[in-house]
Parts: sequence; structure tokens; C-alpha cells
Amino acid sequence: MSILQSLLRRLAGQASTRTTSGHCRQPEALSAFSVPALERAFLRVRANNGGPGGDGVTIAAFDRTRAERLQALSAALIAGVYRPAPSRRLMLPKLGGGRPLLIPAVADRVAQTAWLLALTPAIDARMHAASFAYRPGRGVRDAVAAARAHVAAGRVHVVRVDIVRCFETVLHGRLLAELPRWIDDPLLRAAAVHWVRSTSAAGRGLAQGAPLSPLLANIYLDPLDRALDAAGVTFVRYADDIAAFARTGKEGQDVLALIQRTLETRGLAVNAGKSGVAHARSGVAFLGMPLADRRLGLVAILAAWWRQRRTERLAA
Repeated sequence: MSILQSLLRRLAGQASTRTTSGHCRQPEALSAFSVPALERAFLRVRANNGGPGGDGVTIAAFDRTRAERLQALSAALIAGVYRPAPSRRLMLPKLGGGRPLLIPAVADRVAQTAWLLALTPAIDARMHAASFAYRPGRGVRDAVAAARAHVAAGRVHVVRVDIVRCFETVLHGRLLAELPRWIDDPLLRAAAVHWVRSTSAAGRGLAQGAPLSPLLANIYLDPLDRALDAAGVTFVRYADDIAAFARTGKEGQDVLALIQRTLETRGLAVNAGKSGVAHARSGVAFLGMPLADRRLGLVAILAAWWRQRRTERLAA
């Protein structure tokens, strides 16, 4: 018997002793981390043609012994003994400083992708309607159309909020405390805990470059969405890019203060130099798109909204 076969048999035995009352072997986890599910996830990872993680294993090298690697990965995940490999660190040039990237190992990207394929439908269904980033069937165009519609409805005072290094400052403790509300299966939850904690020993930050990070960022910012909704605020959020809409400048300032207070409870800070309240006709933009034509005012806003809706219907 090979070492790999011995490992698989031992791990399968460990998994079989688990019950739904402990660190459970629920059907959800067994399905998400089955070999066929990991195979589907690998095909997606391979299509992205990314580089190796900290272990140096390339996609091509993983592919050459794919069957054995996926079997071992499935057994480790289901038995609850899986641990992520080190990530590869990169720094992308960016105005005002670099943006750190953490590239997980190929095996870890496969596991995260399988996790996402299994859980995204259920989690996405519970996300706030004003959240548009990293969600199936939604994108920048939809977010801009929603923002323009709010301006067209008379909420012409736009609150723009920029979060300082959002992905890098997410508090692990706060994020992990949210997970039981979103993920029922302990094995799937435990895998997410390992991925979060492997990002940094400092207890904060999400790995920019990891498949799971965008969804975790949405989970982390969901309490902001709920707080704004409870306060009756009209808003659009695209990841950490936020626009809220008010009928008066005073109302806009109150909304800005509410957003700032709520973000502070999450350990996040507002970039004062890039945040504020402005009239839509002043040239304010959202996701790089102007929300109003300064020359034509409301007529231009309504025309832009209609063109956007017509384009969406033609593309549907």
C-alpha cells in the first residue's frame, strides 16, 4: 500500500467517526469537498492561469498528479485536518504606495473555490440588495445604474465614502464571530477560519489574491449595510466603495457621520480626504462614472438612467 493510500484510509476512518453533534460530517461539507467538487474547482483555478503559492507548486505540476492530489485534499478537508500552505507575497505598484497580494497555494485555491461553489448561492441570497460587488449576476454597470436612479429620484446630495485599506484592516476576530450566522456546517466554517488566520499573525487583513476574500469582505461589511438600511438611508455599496444619497446637504452630513461611526465599530477608518458630501451636478462620480451632467442636470440624469435600463434589457 502506498503512503498516499495509507493516508487516505486513515483520514477516511477519522471522518467516519464524526457525528452531526460534534465537528460534524454533514452532507453539505461532504458534498462541497468531494473529489468531483474539487475537480470542478480545479478546472476553474486552471482556467485563471495563476502562479504558484508559497509552496512553489505550479498549476501544471499540480495537474500532472491531479487525481492523487485531489483525493488527498478531499480526505484532509473532510477529516478536519486540512491546513493551508504558506502564501506567496507580492507587492503591486499603486499610487500612494503598493498593494500587498497574498497568493495561496494551488491546492488552497482549489479548496477555496470548491467552498465558494458550494456556499455562494445560499450566502448571496442573504446579502443586502444595495451590495453589488463580487456577486453573481451583478457588476459595476448595475451599481452605477442604481446610483443614477437614486439621484434621478431627487436624492441629489451624494455621500461618497472611501475606506482606508479595507482589505488590509479587516479584524479577524470580528469576521470570525460573524461566520456562524452565515455558515451552518462546522467543517466549512473551520476551513474558512484557517484561511483567515493564515493571512496574518497580527489578527487583521484579508488575502488580496485569494478566491474567498471578496465574499468574506462582503460578510464583514454586511453589518454596515444593515445599519444604513435600519436608519432609512438610500445607498449603493460596491465592495469598499460606498455612495449614499440624501435630499439635503444636512441629511448627507448626518449619513456620513453614521457611516463613519459604524465603520469604526468594525475597526475600519474613513479616508477624510476622499470622503464627503457633494451635489450630483458638481461632477461627483461613482466607480469612475459621473452621476449627473452638470450642464443638463436632472434631464441628463433621467436620460442616462433610461439608456442604462434599455441597454440592460437588450443584453438580458
